[in-house]
Amino acid sequence: MAKNSDNARAWYGHDSGLWVTLPGQPVAAEPVPMYDENGAFQAPGDAWYELGWLSEDGPTQGRNRTTERYRAWQGNSIVRTAVTEDDHTVSIQALEGNWVVQQLRYPNSPITTTGDLTKTIVTGQSGEDVRSGVLDLADGSVWKRIFFPRLVVDELGDVAHSVGDLTFYEMTLLAMPHVMTVDDFTGPVSLVEVTNAAGMRIPAPGEAMSIMAKAAAGKRPTADRPTAA
Repeated sequence: MAKNSDNARAWYGHDSGLWVTLPGQPVAAEPVPMYDENGAFQAPGDAWYELGWLSEDGPTQGRNRTTERYRAWQGNSIVRTAVTEDDHTVSIQALEGNWVVQQLRYPNSPITTTGDLTKTIVTGQSGEDVRSGVLDLADGSVWKRIFFPRLVVDELGDVAHSVGDLTFYEMTLLAMPHVMTVDDFTGPVSLVEVTNAAGMRIPAPGEAMSIMAKAAAGKRPTADRPTAA
């Protein structure tokens, strides 16, 4: 595949954001594409709630992958490997002090609003606060929508209230595999990515051969690969 600078992305478009469902709800269905046929933004749906503005660092997708290596006695050679951990996370710094962020920070804690006052009674967490999540990423007309069937808050950062700095709420969300059917696949699903990025399109078998031939023809001649006569 030839180099193509159009495949380099900078995800920061206005429609980018992180959405979650409410706790205790069934796992949400895979949402519709991020934009409709007319290019209008489509939110994930009525059951989804956006966290709001995120810090300029943006969301960070993490992957913790651990591989076990098995060695033979002869020559201490590696004869097999096995992946023992494969965790997917999303880390964000939320800039808004809204009720969606508050629920994520204080799972299982009663939050009530009476008139203009909202009260949070913070208790120790027991059990899991499981939700579905959607991470939307936009770069001009190119977009990517990442659907997480099951998310839990894995880590929470400290909250600094300091002069001259915005208060932000740092958290890491962990994707938990969920057995479901997506298109022709049935099995444990950690996340589903859908994008219209041209560089991600897999060519048809005949088209793939044509692309490879064009790439080979475009290679620079070297001492061991002279220009064809």
